Amino acid sequence: MILITGASQGIGFECAKALLARTSARVMITGRDDVRLEQARAGVPCGARDRLLVRVSDQSRPEDVEALGALLGDPATPLEGAILGVGLNPMYTEGPQRLHAVAPATAEIVIRTNCTHTLLLTAAILERFRRQRSGVLIWIGSQAYHVGLPGAGVYCATKAFLSGLARTAHHEYAERGVRVHLLNPGLVRTPRTGGVIDRFAARHGRVVEDAALVAARIVSVYLSPGPEPVEIDL
Repeated sequence: MILITGASQGIGFECAKALLARTSARVMITGRDDVRLEQARAGVPCGARDRLLVRVSDQSRPEDVEALGALLGDPATPLEGAILGVGLNPMYTEGPQRLHAVAPATAEIVIRTNCTHTLLLTAAILERFRRQRSGVLIWIGSQAYHVGLPGAGVYCATKAFLSGLARTAHHEYAERGVRVHLLNPGLVRTPRTGGVIDRFAARHGRVVEDAALVAARIVSVYLSPGPEPVEIDL
């Protein structure tokens, strides 16, 4: 089984479709909303639908993260790889906020979701892969942390966190047969970003990419038999 978190739509869902098309693996996607997860299942070709598992899991909720980590750590749960795609960005819900205007509650939930809970899931997955001496773990980051996008400072900071996490994981677990990558898309058009992304891109001179094309590159790295850099800008 391959796990993809935050995959009821957008890049994660496109990764799931690509993996179902290019492999014979079962794929589990998580999301916060059972209705959207069932809509995602309906969007998969009939021939692959029985290999798509769905699980409601809100990465902002510690109890959901703990339960998912316990499932992944259970030897009875087959797990060959994971793509961690959750990345809460308040710019799309609250609008752009300069750093001096970021509410403490907003900063707390973004850091908890994107950093603390990602680390807890990462730890559960790496422990599993360490024991079985195999596995591929990918985090979906963002080129935003290189740029420091105005109005998205907390989000950019949490994506920088993933860079240190990925490099450390590589040094600690590569000798145990574990392959890790941090893959950084640029601006990507998804159902979540569609209302904001074009205006933002035009204002800052950025290019917007299609989610399916970005997902295809992510899955190609996942399936790559040869060595790839730990961190890659897509």
